[in-house]
Parts: sequence; structure tokens; C-alpha cells
Amino acid sequence: MFCTIHLSKSDPTPLYIQLANSLAHLIKIGELPNHTKLPTIRTLSKKLNINRDTVVNAYKLLENQGLVTAYVGSGTYVSSSQVSQPSESQETISCSSLFFNKSYFPPSLINELANDMIAAEGWNVFSDPLYRGHTLLKQSISEFFKSVGLLSNPSQIRYTKDFLSFLVDLLKIHPNSTIGIEAYHDLSYSSFLRSLGFKVIELPLTQNGLDLDHLEKVLQTEHISFIWVSTYVQNPTGISYALENKKRLLELAEHHQFYIIEDGTLSDFAYTETSLMPLYSLDHNNHVIYIYHFSKLYLPTLQYSFIALPPALSKKFNEPMQSTFNERFLQYYLDSSIFSSIRQEIIEHNYKYFKVIMPILKELKDTINLYSEHGSLFFWFKPQAISSSVMEKYLLQQHIILAPGELFTMKSKCSYSRLSLAHLNDTTLPLVIDALQGMVTL
Repeated sequence: MFCTIHLSKSDPTPLYIQLANSLAHLIKIGELPNHTKLPTIRTLSKKLNINRDTVVNAYKLLENQGLVTAYVGSGTYVSSSQVSQPSESQETISCSSLFFNKSYFPPSLINELANDMIAAEGWNVFSDPLYRGHTLLKQSISEFFKSVGLLSNPSQIRYTKDFLSFLVDLLKIHPNSTIGIEAYHDLSYSSFLRSLGFKVIELPLTQNGLDLDHLEKVLQTEHISFIWVSTYVQNPTGISYALENKKRLLELAEHHQFYIIEDGTLSDFAYTETSLMPLYSLDHNNHVIYIYHFSKLYLPTLQYSFIALPPALSKKFNEPMQSTFNERFLQYYLDSSIFSSIRQEIIEHNYKYFKVIMPILKELKDTINLYSEHGSLFFWFKPQAISSSVMEKYLLQQHIILAPGELFTMKSKCSYSRLSLAHLNDTTLPLVIDALQGMVTL
């Protein structure tokens, strides 16, 4: 029966939620009766070809919903007494994903841009006889980078549809290296790095960025080759690195000769920052590699990431001569008024909701501990008077799903949760606000 489970990486819904929903359906229709033992984490991850962390978090979500019970040393079983689930007419409000609603990207967008391309280039849109497409795309990416505060030469820019493969090529520069990563981060990358045999060290965060005093102590005993940071906006905490923190981190990179991988994907949502100064733009010693996962935000399914390399590294990566149809489409999209309009609408839409929810969270300071008050696409908080599991169960009863803290740390327990604005609308926003305010009575 588990072979009937189909997970889609192109679906904006996180994989662990897709898996939890599929298992919940099998329980609901009786395919998984009471007391049935679920497959081990290793078995199911192998069967579905997914990361073990995805299965762990799906099982945790089902446990919070009262559908399964985990017994240490024995396994996870379908519960005999299950918490009543939302009826089919009750919409589940996803506050867990940072991907935006597909309504921003209608099929008509494909038709309009493809027609423009064909009208301008005819049959050449399928080939690239003059080898111009690759250069034009890098120029368009360079212009896009300017809008997020980054000045780069097109010769230092790369793009990829397979970021993990690019990451492998990048890390070959320092094989068998140790990588420092923020204490709260996207586990999918650190899990991938560990699977390749790299040593991953979590580095604690402060409100100003990495705890650099701690980092200096680590550097006395560890030879770190890369440090991965998100300076605007850090996911999931929402903090933005202070300028002094950035400058000192660059000094450490120069002194200890490590590279900084700077993820600037969420820089559009640094609402409280008046100007962006990425590490890449501050770096004068060629230690920063800047990455922007463009498709995660603004072009679902194509999966393109943009990279700005320091000059010394850019010479070590081969480039394709010709661009594909997809890449020609991406270049037209970047240069189009359509993309500018979609981007502005998304930023303004989420900023409007941020301005509504932030004051409410501040009013709930005796109920909710907000990690950071920086403006962003999401909030990272924990309950004050109750446990995080009680809070999650309460919000699930209100049909609201948060991203649990365990998704962002290698520690077994985390009391924080992330609430994302990306999928809220004018109907669901008031429901989320009512649920948050209702926590005062718990």
C-alpha cells in the first residue's frame, strides 16, 4: 500500500507534509487499521527515495495530530483513539511553506512569453546558432542581482538547474572538508553534506548574526573550509546580520582562509532594512560565494539557482556554450515586465500581512516569545507558558500547520516553530490571527 504514495518535489507543499497527508488518508480509509506498525524511518525513506528527515518530521506531524503513537525502541503505530480530523469542507491553512501560491504563475504566463520569444527569434529560439543565449542570460542575472544589492560581473555568474550537483563541484575544491552552518538552517542541505562525508558543525546565532566569538574558538581546533550563512533574511529565525558582524566574518575568512557561502534568496523580504549590503559586495579578498535560489520564489518547477563566484573560483567552473529553450525562456522572463509585476505583487502582499501580524505578536509577548522582530516573510517563535507540542496540537485543531523547529536543527528537540505568510490570503489571515490570540487562554 505504501507504493501508492506519490510525492512531488515540484509541489510547493513540503515533502514531509505531503507524506503525512498521504499516511493520514490511508489511516482514515482503513488501509492502516488501529495498532498497525508503520515502516521504520530507514525503510520508508529508502522505499520512497526521500531523506530520512522527511519521514521523521512526517511521523512527528501525525503524532501531533493524534493519528499515531511512537514507542521508544518499538516503533510508530496507528493510534487506537485518534483526534478528530478536519472535515473535507474545512480548509487546512498551511503556514509551513515559503513557496508562493501557484496562482501567481498561471499557464498564460508561459504562452505569453513563449509567443514573444518566437515572434522575436523564430526557429532560432530552439537553437542558439550565434552562441548568444548563454551570455544574454548571465547579463540578465547580473541586472537582477543589482536589485538585491549585489554588483557582479557577468563573467563571474553561473546558473544551474541542479544546485546539489553544483555544490558537489564546489566542494571538490576542498575535499574532506569541515563546513560550518548556522545552528538553525534548512536541514536538507546539511543532511546532503553529511551524506557526502563532510563534517558539519552547527554554529550558534545571535540577534546580529553568527556568534563570532564562538566561531573563533572553533577555528582554533577545526580547519573549516566553508561557512554557510543567510545574511538576509536568515531562515528560519528572520534575523538580518548586522554590518559589523559581516565585516568581522569577512576578516575571519581572510585570516583563516575559508570561503563563505552566502544565501541571499530571501533578501526581498528584509522589510525593516533600508539598504542591502551582501557579504559579496563587501568582500575585497575573494572569499564569498553568493547563491540565490530564484525558482524557489519566482519560477516554480524550473528549479534554477543563480550563483556569483569570486574571480579566482569562476575560472575553475566550465560553462556551456549554448543555452537551452528553458534558459532562453528564463532570460526573457527576467527581462519582462511580467516578472517585475509578479515580484512586486508578492513583496507588497506579504509586507501587508507582515504589518498586520507583527503588532499582534508583540502584544502577545507574555504568551509568545518572538525570536526576532526583523521584518520578513515568516516568524520564528515559541510559546511561553505551554509546551510547543501543546501549541502545535491547539493550532492543528484550528486547521493551521506550522513548520516545527526540528526541521531546522540537528538537535532532537526544538521549542520554536516557523509561521510563514506565503500561503495566507484575506480569508485565512483573520483565522490565523484569531488562533494566535486564542493561545492566551491555554
